[in-house]
Amino acid sequence: MSQCLECGHQRNAGDIKCPKCGRFYSKIAEIIAEQEAQEEMQTFRGRCKRIVNSGDIKSGLLDELKQMWAGLTKKGMFALFVIFVFVFALVASVL
Repeated sequence: MSQCLECGHQRNAGDIKCPKCGRFYSKIAEIIAEQEAQEEMQTFRGRCKRIVNSGDIKSGLLDELKQMWAGLTKKGMFALFVIFVFVFALVASVL
């Protein structure tokens, strides 16, 4: 048995969370932090943060666009193509 790093409560080997203070034990906390980081990488907010924090916004934006384009499937590329053609047709018909 070992102790909780936060409150010193004795913990059993199978515990993942301290029953006294509610703190997750280190291995679980690491896994949760890793999953949150992976989710942040895939969200629009995470992409925007990386672009702004890159220093050069133009190159950061291009890097993100390349990464997004590389992750698209054939159906995704076709859907984007159809959307762009539709928008172009709408704009051309108005002008």
